[in-house]
Amino acid sequence: MKFVQLIVDGQATDEQIAQFKQNMDKCLPCEKGYELEKCIKETMQLKLEKKCVPSSLIDCIKKKISAL
Repeated sequence: MKFVQLIVDGQATDEQIAQFKQNMDKCLPCEKGYELEKCIKETMQLKLEKKCVPSSLIDCIKKKISAL
């Protein structure tokens, strides 16, 4: 399950993808988790409206995240 989010976000390495595919056939929770995460991401991309935001807001958010 640790690779599911990386794969859905397109951040997994080829090795991680291969390992996940090999294990997915044997692990129903992994398969269902992947399908759920993929569905959630696709739905959010369709439903959320993209808007331009001020760069100052982006910088502020990045600073707060990096401080965690």
